[in-house]
Amino acid sequence: MARLKTDATEAQIQDWCCTYLARALRLKAEKIDRTATFASIGLDSAEALFLVSALEDWSGLDLDSDTAYEHPSVAQLSRFVIECIQAQSPGR
Repeated sequence: MARLKTDATEAQIQDWCCTYLARALRLKAEKIDRTATFASIGLDSAEALFLVSALEDWSGLDLDSDTAYEHPSVAQLSRFVIECIQAQSPGR
């Protein structure tokens, strides 16, 4: 697993998620509504697992497999990830 991205911002995480989703769903990243649910933009359950796995690799976090279901939009997922990063950052 990658080293924890302690310098990541919520905006960077949202951008990463939109880039990932754009490739996976063949959409333009700028067209992805960051507040829309993953299901409403066409993300199926298998691809949601791939998203979480790729996000783990990118962020250095260990996330539960149901993370995308519990935080079902780019905005919600990014907020959760930044909170996890902050909680695990040294000096906290």
